[in-house]
Parts: sequence; C-alpha cells; structure tokens
Amino acid sequence: MLFNLSNTELDILEISWATNRWMSGADFWNRLNGQGGNFKRQTVNTYLSRMTDKGFLVKCQTKYIYTFTKEEFEKKRALEILNTMYSGSLKKFLLALAGSVKMDCDEAFKLQDYLEKLLI
Repeated sequence: MLFNLSNTELDILEISWATNRWMSGADFWNRLNGQGGNFKRQTVNTYLSRMTDKGFLVKCQTKYIYTFTKEEFEKKRALEILNTMYSGSLKKFLLALAGSVKMDCDEAFKLQDYLEKLLI
C-alpha cells in the first residue's frame, strides 16, 4: 500500500502540515525529539529521503514540505483502503464497518441523506 506509513512517517507529515512551511532535516529532528522521540539526525534524514522518494515530501535544496494537504492525504488513503480491501465497493466497506460500529438515529439519517445525494 502506498499510503501505509509508519508512525514516524505520519509524525513527520503531521509536523509538516502543522508548520505549513519549508523545513530542514534539523527542524524535523528537533520537533520529533521535542515530542519525546529519541532520533539521531541521520535516522531523520533517512526518513525524509524515503518519504521524498515515495512522493509524500518535496525537497528543495536542503528543505522539505508536504506534497499533499492533510485532507488530500486522508482522501487518497481512504480510497486506497476502499479499493484494495473492498474492491472499490462502498457497500462492502459499510457492511464490514456496520458489524462493529453502533450508530444513533441522527447519524443513520445523515448517512442515508448523504447516500441519496450520491445517487443524484
């Protein structure tokens, strides 16, 4: 799966989205270690390089920034899960989900309205 990232890779994306600016490897290293991590600079640089190769970050000289906004990432990740695990079927996904999640009447009506709008 393209969008199946490690926790550290997700942390790097979260940092990039939160700052919304170009950041150096040292910036990421400081932020990760400031969040309780215990990373060496080279380890962070390896993550950044791999994430650039995978297309999640863009590099310009010595600085990095995200490729997708958080919303774009979440949408692409959800579609990948839907396509790979449920053959692109929203029905199969909802049936799998419905077996373990309880929904109140208000949520059920909102979902019904949403699904009806998809048919139009």
